[in-house]
Parts: sequence; C-alpha cells; structure tokens
Amino acid sequence: MPMNRTASRMRLLTVAVTTLGLVLAACAPQASPATSPATGGSAPPPTTAARQPIELIHWSWLTASDGEVWAQSIAEFNAAYKDKGIQIKMDVIGFDEFNTKVLAGVASGKAPDFGWGGGGLRAQWIKDGVLVPLDDLAAKVGLDLTDFTESSMKRARYPKFDDKLYMVPMDAMSEAMEINVDHAKEAGLDINNPPKTGDELIAWAKAMTKLEGDTVVRSGIMMTGSGVQPTVTWGMVSAQMGFQRASDDLKTACINKDAGKAAMQWVLDLFDKHKVSTRDVTDRYKAFGTGEGSMFWTGPWTIQGYLDEKLNFVTVPFPTIGSEPHTYYELGGLELYTQADPSRYEATMEAVKWLSDNSFLWTTKGRGAATRTSILERTDYKTAGHPWEVRGAFIESMAFADLAPIPVLAADDFEIYSGGNVLATAVAAVIAGEKTIDQFMDEVCVKWQAGLDAG
Repeated sequence: MPMNRTASRMRLLTVAVTTLGLVLAACAPQASPATSPATGGSAPPPTTAARQPIELIHWSWLTASDGEVWAQSIAEFNAAYKDKGIQIKMDVIGFDEFNTKVLAGVASGKAPDFGWGGGGLRAQWIKDGVLVPLDDLAAKVGLDLTDFTESSMKRARYPKFDDKLYMVPMDAMSEAMEINVDHAKEAGLDINNPPKTGDELIAWAKAMTKLEGDTVVRSGIMMTGSGVQPTVTWGMVSAQMGFQRASDDLKTACINKDAGKAAMQWVLDLFDKHKVSTRDVTDRYKAFGTGEGSMFWTGPWTIQGYLDEKLNFVTVPFPTIGSEPHTYYELGGLELYTQADPSRYEATMEAVKWLSDNSFLWTTKGRGAATRTSILERTDYKTAGHPWEVRGAFIESMAFADLAPIPVLAADDFEIYSGGNVLATAVAAVIAGEKTIDQFMDEVCVKWQAGLDAG
C-alpha cells in the first residue's frame, strides 16, 4: 500500500527542551577546521587503518515500499564496509513517536547516530543543539557539496543559524497528479493530452465523476473533507494565484490575501459547485487505489504501492490553476544527532557520504528525485527504476516545486502538508461550514504573523 503519511508533518516538539539544553551544553562537539569542497577546497579521503570497529545506530520512519528500498541501501552499505570497521544497525521508529524519542535520546545521551529529517522543519532543534552542523564533517570525509542541486542545498541550510548545513539531502519530492487511465478512457479522454489548466482540469473531473443522485460515488478529483489533502491543495492553488505565506524577508505574513481567499473558494467549489469531490473520503490513498477517485494530487511515495496493486495509472505535472505553476516541495535527508561521545561523528558522516554517493537506487525506485547532479545527469537515470510514465512527472515538477517549509521556529504552523496544524484546522472548518473564508484567512494570518515575529 502507499505510505500512510501522518496528518502532522514532523511537528516540532518542545517537551524537555530545558533539560535538553543543560545536557547539550556539556556534550556539544568542538568543530574541527577543514576546507570545504563547496568553497573550492578539497579534503583528503578518510582513513580506516587505525579505526576501532563501530556500530552506528540509525533510526528510520520509512515503513512502506520506500522503507524496503532504504533497507536494501543500508544492507549494501554494510556489505561494502564489512571489512572497514563501520556497520549500521537500523531501527524503524513509528513516525508519530520519532521526534519524541530523538529528543529523549539526546537528553539522556543515548540518541541514534543519524536519522531521517525534513528540510526546514528543524529550526527549533538547531536552536536547542539537537542537530550537529555538518559543513566541517562533510569536508573531512570528502563529501562533494558542489555536486548537490542548488535547491536542495538551499533548503538543507538555515540562514537564521549562520547558514550552516544540518542535513545531507537524499531526495527531493514534489506533488504531481496521478490519473487513472481506465477512467480516462471510459470517459473518452485522451490520456496523452492531460489537463494543463484549471478549466481543463474541471472538465476532466466532471467527465470522470460518477454520481448516484446527488451523491458522488467516484470522485473526478480525489479530495477529503479535512486533513492533509484539502490543506496541501489550498497551499498549491493559492500560490498559483499569487498568495505567499510569508514575504521573502520573513517579516510579513500573508502576501495577497485575496488570492488566498480565492483559492479557498476554489477548493470549496470542488465539493459544492462542481460536485467532483466528496467530503466522505477518509483514506485517500486507499480510495484512489480502489478506483474511488480518478485524479489524485500526491507524491512519489505512492508509486510502488500502486504498482504492486496493478493500478493502471500515469502521472503528469500538477495543472496550472492560477497564473503560474507552483507545487509542493519536500526535501528528504539524513541528519546527525548530538552525542555524548562526539568522536562518533566522523564515522557517521562517512556512512552518510556513502549512502549519498550511492543513492541512485533510492532515487529511481525508493522515493523522490535525486539531489546529486552527477546522478541526474546519468544517461540511465530515466530508464532505471520505476517506469518514467509514473515517476517522470515528479522529477520534471521539481522545476517549479518551491512550496517548501518556512525556515522559522514556528515552521510547522506554516506547513501546507499537514493535517493537524492551524492551517489544516482552519481549512477543515471552512469545508465543514463552521467558518467563513474571511474568518479562515484572518485566523491563519494572525497566527503566521506571530510566528514570523518570534523569529
């Protein structure tokens, strides 16, 4: 089955921060000088001659088909490093408990060496010293930072914290549109000429929607009445209409409120005006997989599951509903957690370097687009892994995937891929008829402005 991504996208936890600060002050690592490849220098390759064997603890919250591919990558590292003194022990931690356990581990001096993180959502952890800065370590083990895409490096660094690197990007994900080929053919639509504009999208949706009386029994556009789906949809459509969650200087929230309101009306119209979606869907992944929806806005984490289910689908870029294309951006990567023994960092970074250097399998079959230019430029990148007709749109959409986390302490409040933050709650209230669109916009903007003011 496709990955059941939790309603809250890596919500930052503040539990035990006071205790954490005391512990981290005692065990914070001392940075060792090194020349960074990103500034034109070079670093000697690491030596394993005198290394004591070390077992690195890695925590992963990947539990679906992408988790299977990641487990294969870890196994390949262990085989390659069998005689080099480093092995990785991977533990799968539930997504909902991951953050709590990492914080508890750092506070007790028993944190995992490294784990999966999301770019932009870790500002509080950086402030509190949970994460290890990586620039010097990257140089020390010879990780070529110049080979990473500009967008991934931008979002793995934090301008509020001296623009330091706190994540090694492993893949970049966008949202695109999956279309049920059988439904399109049944409706007489040309699957080779998919909808590219808002008007074309609604026309396709109406053609594929099935009604029993006034009840939608097959949604032309897969939507839910609350949670992630309407929230991320509003986020993408509002940006296409000219709305910004925050100004470029991160000082002003809600640029062009009228566009934000228009996008909320557009989402509402899917249910009540066009009748191409229903509020009754709860599990959007299952519903699309079983044919209850015809077009679905989602990410590459769904590919393997739907292929396993033999679903006949293709993926195309998210249509331009507004004046310019925009779509969701999510960066996946590996982060190091503060240890009582900082001598473990170099071996951990060496392992992370190998996983990044050898991420071809991960980015052709595991999840999102490669973040290494050398991989993207390989002649076999389009032909390896999943068929291009189901993964290609996620790669091509990276050209306009820019709706990334806002890099402030209150980042989670701004997250458009969420089912439980202030935005998702307000969106659900509008869809349920409990709030007006004006009330929705006012509530969200006040909260966001407070978040920007807090820094």
